[in-house]
Amino acid sequence: MNKRILVKTNDPAAKSLYLTITGNVDRLAKVSPGTVSLSGVPGERLEAVVTVTPAEKYTFNILGLEQKFGNRIQAELVPPKPGHREWQVKVTALSDKVDDLYDIITLKTDSPFKPRLKIRVYAIYFDNTGKTS
Repeated sequence: MNKRILVKTNDPAAKSLYLTITGNVDRLAKVSPGTVSLSGVPGERLEAVVTVTPAEKYTFNILGLEQKFGNRIQAELVPPKPGHREWQVKVTALSDKVDDLYDIITLKTDSPFKPRLKIRVYAIYFDNTGKTS
């Protein structure tokens, strides 16, 4: 990681200066895909699977999930199979009309480094001409 920050001061000789912060960032987990984008026609059941793989260095368990809205987008947590580390979140959406759906799935973990992981879900239902609401 390399970030450059502009700092403004009240020093007349140096009204502003740049600080550069450099460091290594370890990834706690691989979340694939990070954002779910679904599309289809009304009445069609849209599905996706998100895989969450904890890094070996930061093994954690997922304790549960919450959805911000939970209306027509549903999420189900599937724990890893024995001997595996990959958790899955099965996402389904269903609408009987032209619609734009959105939800945020929050995974609760037992990790002291990242107690919550967020997954954004978009589902667009369009009519046969490709128009949305």
